[in-house]
Amino acid sequence: MGLGQKLEEARNRKGISIREATESTKIRSDYLSSFESGDFNINLPEVYLRGFVRLYSRFLGLDQEAIVADLEVELGVSSQSQRKSLGSITTSELSENKENIPTNKKSVSRVSKGSGLAKILVVLVIIGVGLSLVVTLAYQLFNSEEEPVEIDPSELSISEKKDVPDQVPANPVVQVENNQLKLAAIGPIDRLIVCDEGVTPKKYHEFSNLPSGWEKTVEFKESFRCYSSSLENLRFAVDDGPEKKADGMGSGNFSWSK
Repeated sequence: MGLGQKLEEARNRKGISIREATESTKIRSDYLSSFESGDFNINLPEVYLRGFVRLYSRFLGLDQEAIVADLEVELGVSSQSQRKSLGSITTSELSENKENIPTNKKSVSRVSKGSGLAKILVVLVIIGVGLSLVVTLAYQLFNSEEEPVEIDPSELSISEKKDVPDQVPANPVVQVENNQLKLAAIGPIDRLIVCDEGVTPKKYHEFSNLPSGWEKTVEFKESFRCYSSSLENLRFAVDDGPEKKADGMGSGNFSWSK
């Protein structure tokens, strides 16, 4: 049974509609419809896709880990289907080539010499390609800017995703002083995502498997949007302001701006 069919049957067993599921999970109805139809190739970052599927499976009373594993299979099959087949040599082709091998000793000798020369040429070509790759990689290493390393979210670190702009602005951008968003967990939180909407492109901060007592300070400019799988366990404060409780229960999101 496919992942989409499992989600749809679980929702039907609960006797609820897509609209009711959307109101409870705060996940858009078109996303839920795509999930149940088995279409996961939607315009959505994978971090959000995995988070929404995990949240929806928990709402439906399904095994979250098993559902996420099924999702990984779906994503893997979709990626693999885009690869081109390299082809293979059939048994009949090997048989035909074997029949065409000359039996005369002189011919065999010439073939052996030709095969040895061909092997040498192949080795030389491989060495040349290898040297070209080494030179290219060395050039890119010393002439490209350092790229950010993505850390495993299970280690409670931040994975920031940035979109590279097509063109560099001609005029320098005036730097705006950052605001401080102080986050604290008074209970376990499966997933927490903060989007800095005051910068272009937007910057995302993702946290997973947060224990009670966890604290973190995140910088942002002007405004932010926050998603939490357990709003009742989240507390936040902006700059030197008072600590506030996130409105709502269960999963949901809220925003703040100057």
